[in-house]
Amino acid sequence: MTEQTIGSKFRLGVSASPDWRIAVDGCLLQLLPLQPGANVGFVYVTEALSRHMPAIMRRLAEATGLPHLVAAISHSIIGGAREYVDEPAVACMVGAVPADSAMLFDRPNKIPAGGWFGIVHADPHVTALDELLMDMGELSGAYLVGGLVAAREARAQWASGLVEGGVSGILFTQGQPIVTGLSQGCSQVGPVHTVTSADNNMVLELDGMPAYAALQDAFDVKTLRDLRRAGGGMMVALPVGGSDRPDYLVRNIMGVDPQAGALAVGALMEEGDQLFFCRRDSESAGRDMDRMLADLRRRCGDATPRGGIYFSCMARSQDQFVQNPGELDRIQAAFPGLPLIGMYCGGEIAAARMYGYTGVLSLFL
Repeated sequence: MTEQTIGSKFRLGVSASPDWRIAVDGCLLQLLPLQPGANVGFVYVTEALSRHMPAIMRRLAEATGLPHLVAAISHSIIGGAREYVDEPAVACMVGAVPADSAMLFDRPNKIPAGGWFGIVHADPHVTALDELLMDMGELSGAYLVGGLVAAREARAQWASGLVEGGVSGILFTQGQPIVTGLSQGCSQVGPVHTVTSADNNMVLELDGMPAYAALQDAFDVKTLRDLRRAGGGMMVALPVGGSDRPDYLVRNIMGVDPQAGALAVGALMEEGDQLFFCRRDSESAGRDMDRMLADLRRRCGDATPRGGIYFSCMARSQDQFVQNPGELDRIQAAFPGLPLIGMYCGGEIAAARMYGYTGVLSLFL
């Protein structure tokens, strides 16, 4: 495979139809004949066609002959600058990567040690998924990005064959350069606190004061009624160390107990942990998206990305980027003509950690 072949842009095919055969053939009309050296393909299928996933993938595999095909079902998928929601659609992106630089895996223990970059699809119902992802990254040395499949019923994946109820994806060696960025969807409210008393996911005290009182101070609310009126955008964030920029994991506030002064959050907490309050905010989400894209442009240098995969939280599309420019418009403005594919998720993966309300963009150079 020549350097010129490797440098060619990925090719994108997107088609919407209630008949899976028409949808697949519509994609193939845009993909065939494949560019020389094409050997990888990424496929996303909306939930409306989920029961046809095996037939869709067999048809794509037979028509393209690609040795590395991965796929996932999602309620909403991305094809170019458009999101496909609640309609039967198939999106497929194919491209060329250096020979022997890609490897499929259909279960967590199939990842060998090495400096891999992994694109991962995961079923959110996998037991202790956050710990499993961290173990996968630590044991293999892989940098994992991806998303949790968001679907009402079937959450099928594909990696050489059908994968149900697990974790699967594709790994790349350093022979295929990939740059990736993470965009947060929340803004910090108040200072960072230290947990001084906790019980499982119940935060009892922050900095020696009742956790509920700290919440009231942060959001300037006096009563439980005021708290309810303030809306559902209140979250907690857990700072992540070892990053080259401020990083944090957003978790939901599951409930409050004013009498006990406690908060229930979507994570196990221990004494000595740190957290801060944050709010899901459209303006700050847009600013951080632009920051991420500018940083990716800088890191790409003189190279033009050949293709991109984007995993975004469903809440960002529904709540934070409902006005123009949307997420996909911003990506296309930063990287004009970029072949882009992906899905909206029930949780996003970056650096083998589970995030929420974020966007994760990976670019093939």
